[in-house]
Amino acid sequence: MERRIRTAALWTAAAAAVLAAVAPNGPARALPHDGPGPRPTPRGMLDAMRRDLGLSPAQARTRLAQEAEAQHAALAVRRALAAPPAGMWFDKASGRLVVAVTGRADARRVRAAGAVPRTVRHDRAALRAVVRRITERAGRGVPGVTGWGIDERANGVVVRIDRASRTGRTAGFEGDLHRIALRSRVPVTVERGDQAPRQQNGTVIGGERWMPGADGICSIGFSVTGPGTFRGFLSAGHCTLKANQPAFGKDGSRIGTSNQGGTHSVNAYEGDFGLVTVDQPGWQLSPWVAGQGGSPVAVTGAQEGIVGMSICHSGQTSGWHCGEITRTDQTVDYGNTVISGLSFTNACSAAGDSGGSYVTQPGAPKAVGLHSGGGAATCETGGATVTIFQPVGEPLRKWGLKLVTGTP
Repeated sequence: MERRIRTAALWTAAAAAVLAAVAPNGPARALPHDGPGPRPTPRGMLDAMRRDLGLSPAQARTRLAQEAEAQHAALAVRRALAAPPAGMWFDKASGRLVVAVTGRADARRVRAAGAVPRTVRHDRAALRAVVRRITERAGRGVPGVTGWGIDERANGVVVRIDRASRTGRTAGFEGDLHRIALRSRVPVTVERGDQAPRQQNGTVIGGERWMPGADGICSIGFSVTGPGTFRGFLSAGHCTLKANQPAFGKDGSRIGTSNQGGTHSVNAYEGDFGLVTVDQPGWQLSPWVAGQGGSPVAVTGAQEGIVGMSICHSGQTSGWHCGEITRTDQTVDYGNTVISGLSFTNACSAAGDSGGSYVTQPGAPKAVGLHSGGGAATCETGGATVTIFQPVGEPLRKWGLKLVTGTP
């Protein structure tokens, strides 16, 4: 087996799948909340999918049907296997779910579940062990190193390095990566580039949004309920850092309290998610997610993101934009904090989208994640785009929350 560190351009997997996107052309929207509102319809989200993924209406219908079948196969695979597979991704060329396995027995189980097995050398435990070694070596961060995680399609591990911030410490870290790869025999790919990720925030005008005190503008993720009579919504953890801040809605009126009690915001290794309590009687929860220039969609539940599948996000700055999930379970160094368990897409985003909603399958949309950050390229500037989201399952489990759901 060839044992070496392979070098590629930053975001190679994402850049290879980047598809045309257009700049926003109207006021941005986030989560509608005041009154019963219009009947949910997937029109706006479907339009964004056709635009950003370059699909005809017929191709969009075919792809959505294939992805729905792949999601069912993924559930069956997880039930059939005793341990998580080495990797799992949607192959748009064949329209099938591909599952990486290391033995014939698992290959048979995967095939029986309706997916395509692919035999690989390293199982999930071996890949995670390498990620742990890199995490231990990185400590609280290495200058120029922006993140790392499993590369499911390559059956290896990827480390991202910002070319512009490379230092002597970075070079020493790369030497350590080489030694880790040699000892483990797991491929470790170094991707270099100049788009260090950042947590997006900022002051923008227009669109549905929420404002944490006087600290800027963020986007609403999903309405949730919790123990007792709790009502609230999820957003990004870096939007909810300060405890007991007043939270204001799109019209400037008080909607509730951000990070009530100081125990409902995470912006650390565990993740990037926060909770806002909706305690003002004039504000109602809804299952809807909306994008600029399009009708809202009602989420029908939660779903885990799978590499290769299409996904759409809505933020108060950029509205609906779609792409594909390019990586999952990644560690990201934002400079001010290191966060694990994040996922990447190639859908464009912009400042102010933080906390916004990631959903899939417009026919029966599922909540997938909350917007965490992205690279320098935005929907307006163009270029190789990368956006980062926090899977929604983590905050739901941590705080015992339930999504407010509707019917498609």
